[in-house]
Amino acid sequence: MGSWTIWHFVAVIAVALVAAWSANKSKAGTAVTGYGGWLVVLSLFLLFWAAQELAEFYRVKTQIEVLMPSALQNSDYHEYIAYAKFLAWFEAILLVACAGLLAITRARWTVKAIVAALWLAGPICAAIEFTLAKSYFGEYLLEEDYSALAATTLFATIGTWYLAASKRIKNTYQGRQA
Repeated sequence: MGSWTIWHFVAVIAVALVAAWSANKSKAGTAVTGYGGWLVVLSLFLLFWAAQELAEFYRVKTQIEVLMPSALQNSDYHEYIAYAKFLAWFEAILLVACAGLLAITRARWTVKAIVAALWLAGPICAAIEFTLAKSYFGEYLLEEDYSALAATTLFATIGTWYLAASKRIKNTYQGRQA
């Protein structure tokens, strides 16, 4: 749900490049560990993403009901809304849980769980949402907008890269020293 412009993608890539540059600039002798730095930014982003998913679902639901009041009498619409609502809440709960895991636990499995959740709540759920909307509404109400799928794939890729490459992540969740 939602649409992204080229400027959204440019901003996300610019932040990722700044993060990579600042991570490489840190002192090699310093063992950065614990919940801080970009981990806090990632957690805040996950919370924002969860809130955005729910807000976008309820915005789209309201717009459909206002622009097409006849949809309220359609059983297909109610079936679609039930699935879409489940997906929106599933994504939101998953993303909030990820933010909580990053802050609370230091277990080795945390990083793998977060990576799996990023891909599940991101591109996989976006593809399911797009397929659901297309199957219920066809071309009548749906534009060929793949930006949500592209955005979530970009976020999942950057998140996976950060979780795999960060010294702080290795020191905090995998018990390695820099």
